[in-house]
Amino acid sequence: MPIAYTSPVPAYHHRNLPLNLLALILSHVDEIDDLARITRTSRLLYYMTLPRLYEKVTLRSYSELRYKENGRPEGFGSGSPFTMGLNGLVTKNVARYVRSFRLVGEWRESDIDDFAKGRVPDNSMMLNIAVRAAMDRMDRMEHFGWELNTKPLSTIYQGAMACPSLTSLTLKFPNTRIPRPTVVIPPLPNLREFKALEIDPLCYPDDISIMLMHAKQLEALTMHFSPRMRDEGEESTNLNTYFGRCVAAKTTLQLRRFALVNLYTRADSIDMEDVISVDTLEHMIFINCQTEEAMTVFVDDTWRLFAPKHVPKNLKTMRGDSMDKNAVQMLGQLKQLETLITVSTRRRQQSQRSPSTTSNSAAFSPANDLNPPSASTTAPSPRIGRENAALAADYLAAITRDIGGSLRHLLLSDQWLLTPSSLNSLLRACPNLEQLGVAMEDKNPGAVRSALHHTPKLFALRLLMYGPGNVPGMDPLDAAAGALGERILSLELRRKEWDNMRWLGIADTVFYCGGLTTVSSANASPFALNGSGSSGSSSTPENSPGVRGAHGANGVGKGGPGIQARKHWNGGGRPEEERDKDVRRVVKRVDRSAVKDIEIWAMDSSDV
Repeated sequence: MPIAYTSPVPAYHHRNLPLNLLALILSHVDEIDDLARITRTSRLLYYMTLPRLYEKVTLRSYSELRYKENGRPEGFGSGSPFTMGLNGLVTKNVARYVRSFRLVGEWRESDIDDFAKGRVPDNSMMLNIAVRAAMDRMDRMEHFGWELNTKPLSTIYQGAMACPSLTSLTLKFPNTRIPRPTVVIPPLPNLREFKALEIDPLCYPDDISIMLMHAKQLEALTMHFSPRMRDEGEESTNLNTYFGRCVAAKTTLQLRRFALVNLYTRADSIDMEDVISVDTLEHMIFINCQTEEAMTVFVDDTWRLFAPKHVPKNLKTMRGDSMDKNAVQMLGQLKQLETLITVSTRRRQQSQRSPSTTSNSAAFSPANDLNPPSASTTAPSPRIGRENAALAADYLAAITRDIGGSLRHLLLSDQWLLTPSSLNSLLRACPNLEQLGVAMEDKNPGAVRSALHHTPKLFALRLLMYGPGNVPGMDPLDAAAGALGERILSLELRRKEWDNMRWLGIADTVFYCGGLTTVSSANASPFALNGSGSSGSSSTPENSPGVRGAHGANGVGKGGPGIQARKHWNGGGRPEEERDKDVRRVVKRVDRSAVKDIEIWAMDSSDV
């Protein structure tokens, strides 16, 4: 006799779930693998998930065959995944769902000698024809990115013109000097965002001047030049090539975001204030555009001779890897600035390539004044000296005196070692700070702890130790970045001053700071954490990065995990000092990808 299973919970079939709630649930699924599996679950979920599955399409081409674990190449029995993806977009009825279409990677060009003979090779022409056929079926495409190592032909730009919904365009130009047809990109009047990557004047890039002149709705412009010109000291870039038509037509771009990377040209070639309106600028990025290297100093100094006539007073984000006197003067007038990032990635790469050229003189300490390097250090670096120390002091003075009240994200140079008093003054002037990255002269955690009460909203702290000579011996913070980091920090971060802290970075190491946990008195050693080697148990539900507490998704909210756990844990009738002997903060070392959305980590790179 079969046994009937009964449950106190009534059966709830998927048909009873309103479709709008089902659509809301599906909107939170982002992984392509998960979306593909959902489409194979049922007919209803197939039709509801298919538009999400093809909403963002990225096809990657490889220059060589890639083999699977069974020894067979990818696409065995048919074509490569890149060509089969193009085939599906052209022949299947899915292209209408595509909103973002990107082509990236290395395309294997054959018969390259045909370029020298005045003819485009057949495989390059067929690639453009196939991509154009796919674009013609994408009625809702909003973003198109060509990031292959070969140039698009005129048929691609004609397809972009025929797509009225296209608002974002990314073009990557080749870095080889093979003669190729140069195309004048036609006007795209609905364009709102444009990125030009790897621009090299000697590698036959396409002409973007006509497109920029007619881009009346353009809000974001990124121009990423090839680093070859700066590395070789080759002055072949002329801004008139790109903005000359705008100047002639007296057209001013009403940009909100402007980024320049690896620019190497003289300042007298064009006045950028005649091209870009400073009144609408909200985000500015300048990376590797001004240095003091011997090969480029004469050209870069031409930009330092001219002070800006107008200040972008609506600027909210300022990101760069260099600072001069003109920039410091402008910084004091940016009353609405929220994010100030000093990129240090390029300096770290240089120190790794040639560590023998670095010295301890890169470290100096801004307190009430910034002290120059002491005489006991090794030979001074030409970049760090008394003049640069004074510039850094002016930089910090502008922050504390003029713009500190509006700052939310601040990342300073890893070359500037702050004393406890200077950090205290900085945080007192920035009460709304949520993320901070600094280098400290005093490696004692108490130097940082004593200043945290000035910034109740601070949830992400990054202690920089990249500068040469910044990591002496086994100071407490240096040890925390090592193998015993979690256990050492669990003792320090249990203090109430750290309750708001959720993310802590020490050098290249990132820690997630959870709630409080109790340990037994017998095992309450400096290295007991979260029950490791003890019988302790967690007293808060927020023990891991995957649990969302009062901070929500990004760590901002009413009190950090430490505050919530402390409210739950305190009590029990024992004195607080006695209770603290048995409590630890849950600290977990995480990968850098865990803080990919935190500005002081995400913006500290040359990626724009």
